[in-house]
This record gives sequence, structure tokens and C-alpha cells, in this order.
Amino acid sequence: MKARVIAAVAVAGIGAAAGVAIAAGPAGAATPACTSAQLQPHFDGQQGASGTLHDVWHFINVGATCQTIGFVGAQNFGSDGRALPTKVTWAGTKHTIVLKKGQRAQWRFYFTDPSRLNCAPQAATNMIITPPNNTIPVLGGRGVKSCKGAFNASPLVAIG
Repeated sequence: MKARVIAAVAVAGIGAAAGVAIAAGPAGAATPACTSAQLQPHFDGQQGASGTLHDVWHFINVGATCQTIGFVGAQNFGSDGRALPTKVTWAGTKHTIVLKKGQRAQWRFYFTDPSRLNCAPQAATNMIITPPNNTIPVLGGRGVKSCKGAFNASPLVAIG
């Protein structure tokens, strides 16, 4: 029995050294992570109350069933195509969500109305948005017009 255990450990060690993945469970048991290619962003409009503005967005999953968790990243751009100073602060509790093809996940970018801060809104005309757990951004098509490019992002939540 001891020889079998040593042999199994040796085979696992050789496999790991050769770069061979050794699965711990059945293949395909977990829902794969959503990729940037399958999440298309859409701007749903702006809402506001008591001096706080909310830009409401959603992703629609155009691919296979996938899961995501957390917050988006963002970068504002000016009309000349150059990156503008952008600081996104994540606020809220993140949850794992599973999206089937055609399902949506919503989030909000929210910020103080620049007129209340005696600040001209940033001249953001475009934005790239990076879905949670991805490094490849997608084109959002509208920038957040906050003071100095600073705004908060809520976590993704499943809708519809």
C-alpha cells in the first residue's frame, strides 16, 4: 500500500513538473467566468436626487451561461481620444451572479452633481469599461461627467 501512495505522489509530481493539469473534480462542474467578449455594456440613463447623480448601466450576456462577481473598472476619454484622469471607488457588497444568454447585470456609477461642488464636469465623451475579473475592456460609448473624473461604482446585480 505504501508503494502505491509513493507512486501516485511521484506521478502527480511529474505531471505538475511537466505542466500537466491534474483535475481535482469532474470536468465542467463549475460555471465558467464571463469574458469581456460576451458582456455588452448599455447605458440606461441618468437619475438623480439630493445632489447625487446615478448613471445606470447594464451588461447583456451574448454568450454561453457564465458567472461574474464584483465591480466594473472604467476609464474616461475626451473627444480627442486621450485618457482623462479617472478614479473609480467600489462601494457595496459583491455577489456572485450567474447569467444565461440574454440575461442582464446592472450597476451604477454615482457621484455628486458637479454644480454642487463648484466644479465643471469632466468633458468625458467616451469610456472603456472592464467587466469584473477581466483585463480586456469593452467600449462603453459615454463617459461619466463627474468632478475631476472621480465617481463610485456599485457592484453588479442580476436583473430581469
